[in-house]
Amino acid sequence: GGEVRAAIITTGDELIQPGGSLGAGQIYESNSVLVQALFEKCGTNVEAVEHCPDELPSLEAALRKSFEHDVLVIVGGVSVGARDLVKPALTSMGAQTDLWRVSVKPGKPFLFGRASQCAIFGLPGNPVSAFMTFLLFVRPAVLRMMGAREDQLSLPTSKAELTEEVQNRSDRPHYLRGRVADGRFTPVGLQESHALYGLSRANALLRIAPGKFLPKETTVPILILD
Repeated sequence: GGEVRAAIITTGDELIQPGGSLGAGQIYESNSVLVQALFEKCGTNVEAVEHCPDELPSLEAALRKSFEHDVLVIVGGVSVGARDLVKPALTSMGAQTDLWRVSVKPGKPFLFGRASQCAIFGLPGNPVSAFMTFLLFVRPAVLRMMGAREDQLSLPTSKAELTEEVQNRSDRPHYLRGRVADGRFTPVGLQESHALYGLSRANALLRIAPGKFLPKETTVPILILD
């Protein structure tokens, strides 16, 4: 148990710090703020936040410093495109990758590894995917490091009635973002993995199994986002 020291690295040439002016094909970097807030909710001290362009030397230098922490979250660059350099950088810095890709939607390109005493989590760059994979995988690990009991690791659950039918046509379990009020659950906004607006209005998640159809008024278990 005790204090957990965390570092965050965000990656991507297309990302501009909030307040800057956007050029063609650029977007604001929001993930570091998001991940920092999630860490703080867990009671974890974020000691370092760094943004890296898509180039190996700067990523390796950032990793070298970050390995001194207990937990490192890297956002973006963990997929398999030509500019997704996180995996090669981790390998060249002597880190070990234990797990790559998870069957969850949103959030498939997820990585877990280790470098000496540092636990490394690579999250997808899409903000909603980063949010989901943090809650599902990083949060319980961090709480466990801080000495939490087994029954304190998962998000609080409740039951609610669907206000509309929902369907999962994908081959992965899908966590739908929604609002629960008066015991009723309504999906909100777009359910795509870049759609932060819907997520910002959500206060609950519904996990729907692959290929599953749930008619309106079904009572379902939901996860509560505090």
